[in-house]
Amino acid sequence: MQSIGTDVRAGDKTPLGKMRKKSATDVTIVIVNPNSCGGLTGKNWEPLYASIRQVLGENLKVVRSKRPGDGTVIARKYLKRGFKNIVAIGGDGTLNEVANGFFEPIEMMQQQPGTNDSAGRNLRLRSLAASPPSMPLKAVNPDAVLALVPCGTRNVLAKSIGLPEGVVECCRAYFSGTLKKIDVIAATATNEDHTTSKRVFLNAAEIGLGAEIIDRSKKVRKAVNSRLLSTVAGIIATVPMYQSNICEVLLSTGRNRRKIVTNMTMAMVSNGKYLGGGFKAAPKADMADGLLDVVVLKDSGSLKVLEGVANMKEGDYSEDDKIFYGQAKKVTIKSKERDVTVTVDGEPIGILPATFEVIPSALTIKM
Repeated sequence: MQSIGTDVRAGDKTPLGKMRKKSATDVTIVIVNPNSCGGLTGKNWEPLYASIRQVLGENLKVVRSKRPGDGTVIARKYLKRGFKNIVAIGGDGTLNEVANGFFEPIEMMQQQPGTNDSAGRNLRLRSLAASPPSMPLKAVNPDAVLALVPCGTRNVLAKSIGLPEGVVECCRAYFSGTLKKIDVIAATATNEDHTTSKRVFLNAAEIGLGAEIIDRSKKVRKAVNSRLLSTVAGIIATVPMYQSNICEVLLSTGRNRRKIVTNMTMAMVSNGKYLGGGFKAAPKADMADGLLDVVVLKDSGSLKVLEGVANMKEGDYSEDDKIFYGQAKKVTIKSKERDVTVTVDGEPIGILPATFEVIPSALTIKM
């Protein structure tokens, strides 16, 4: 695997110094995760790259990610050097990482003094839920444009945005497409050590049952390199024993605030319409409307949850009083009973309490 900062185009060993002779505006940075799609992206890279070059031209610089988080580091690095055209190729996690690289780091809030005991921890959690920290975003390069090229096993984000299927088809759409501003969501979740994790995401956050399945599936996948088997294992290990717990959901839209206290099984805070498995869980969602779509599945512990999840499949909640659907600009969710897992774009980031805030028109994509 090549290191970050080297040109890894098939058959081309041009050093970065020579690449700099060209204007940064003339060069497109292609960030690819070779491990996406179960490793098939890396195995088939040479013919895939040849097809990409036919569409996007010769002025490409390809950089492969090596480990989790590299997509953010690489994107931010080249944007700071003046490059403004970035193509991200990989699964939802890779696309999320690269999108995070378009913004300056959101610094983590450190543990407050005196919060080592349980009483201090509870005070800290109550404080976060009541008054979440502000999360303004600063673009690394305001003129930068991102092309999202899905090459994973689920590609949920691509479905929510309405991208064509296939790497080459997405590259063609990028080459001939138009610029579009989309919203991003800034999320803050709590860590077990009382700090908070902050992250930008594009499609959806899952809280509760769905997040628990994702978290357990990822742990299984470290031992069994199969998304299907790990997902099935995560479902079997989670669904039969999962119990809803009392949560407080605070929705804010300008001066209007609404608080819901309910026995929550799972929740979704979304920018896009779809979840994994093709669930059109947020049918009203629009990634450029400046709003978050919030879905809460209530009172569906153990195997009863399957009925509620089935109703979420097509997003028709008109006759289902067990599902709440609303919209807001900021959402804070707090668990009153136990730790509840939070994931964004399919990646675990912590537990409740968590806050989600829409940042309108923060990212420019071409499609």
